[in-house]
Amino acid sequence: MQQKAWIDHKKECQHLKLMTPAVPDEAVRLLSRIIYKIRRGVLEAKEWNQFENYPERTIHHVISHRELIKNDPAMKRKVATILYETRRFMANDSPSDDDILEIYGKVIMNAFVICDELNQPMYVGCGMYIGPCIMDHSCYPNAIITFSGITLNVRAGTDIAVNDHKHTFISYAELLAPREERRAQLQPDYYFHCECTQCSNDDIDRMMLSTKCPNAECDAPIIRIGDDFQPCTACTCSNFSAIYESSVDEITRWSAAIYKQLQEWEQNGKEPQAILVECVKCLQRQADVLHLKWNVHVLRIKDLAAMCHFRMEAWTEAARLVLDTLEAKRKYFPPDHPNLSLQLFSAGKALMLTGKAKEGLCYLEEALAMISTTHGSDHPLVAQVKLLVAETEDLIKKSESKS
Repeated sequence: MQQKAWIDHKKECQHLKLMTPAVPDEAVRLLSRIIYKIRRGVLEAKEWNQFENYPERTIHHVISHRELIKNDPAMKRKVATILYETRRFMANDSPSDDDILEIYGKVIMNAFVICDELNQPMYVGCGMYIGPCIMDHSCYPNAIITFSGITLNVRAGTDIAVNDHKHTFISYAELLAPREERRAQLQPDYYFHCECTQCSNDDIDRMMLSTKCPNAECDAPIIRIGDDFQPCTACTCSNFSAIYESSVDEITRWSAAIYKQLQEWEQNGKEPQAILVECVKCLQRQADVLHLKWNVHVLRIKDLAAMCHFRMEAWTEAARLVLDTLEAKRKYFPPDHPNLSLQLFSAGKALMLTGKAKEGLCYLEEALAMISTTHGSDHPLVAQVKLLVAETEDLIKKSESKS
């Protein structure tokens, strides 16, 4: 493996030395590796044959959308930078600008962000996987991508009637987001307007954006159709003032912006205590008009807050927040989706660490069954969950023997 990698890395090392102390962009290094592999004729995926009637596939079959990228005003400066930096890094080895743009298009349209065993981006880069990138997107995918190191695994998340890549879908976007936000992410990045089953499901999208009933005694969600808030199905309240309507719009926009900011803080290594302070402020403001159980803007802030509590080993609060969001996650995610299985794992772990071993064991066992499906029985995460299940069972036995 190392000997094969050295064939291309040898050239990369030469270019890195010439550029020292400057460091090329991650995308430029990936492009250069792909260019050298193309020249050696090794970028193909004949061995990746999980589907019937699977076509022979090489880097040349991967879609680039080169013309769309070239004519996209938002991409103009980025493309110019990539072309300049690639020519600078590869020097005399650099191909033509058209060839660089063709490969760059293939990368940004098809590369996968490499994630850790908890399905979190590792921030070590991305990879081109020629076989798996043939699969199309759905906001309600029936297939699941997981990683073991840099090895990408694809597994069915549910029964798929036809073993064909045209009927197998993965997700390119964050699923815990309203339809408009998902489409706003997909259109500029992948140049298509999503019309999948989830995007066509108005009921789900309305629930994701549900608001708090103006009747303080009622905890039912309020649904909005177009610009009109519908009467509460529980208490029939229909007293939606102009202030209520403007507050919903304002806090929804603000919530999306603050979530993006807090994500950046987390990725940049901000202390969990600092992130948690902002999460608490955000949840207090959201509580005025957004529905605390079903609204995705609330759910996402609760997820960040739960993560902070986990890092601070505040298990009781972590368990409370994880359980608060679990019912909505079951509604919004496909069955056996990694995000749902990891939510169950987190719930079980937090409950066990707060002394509620029996309750935690139920979630851990459900998580184990799900993770074994989504990640495969030989995945390191399965071993972790099995170990925690055994520890929890031991705690229960010890507790029962004392009583």
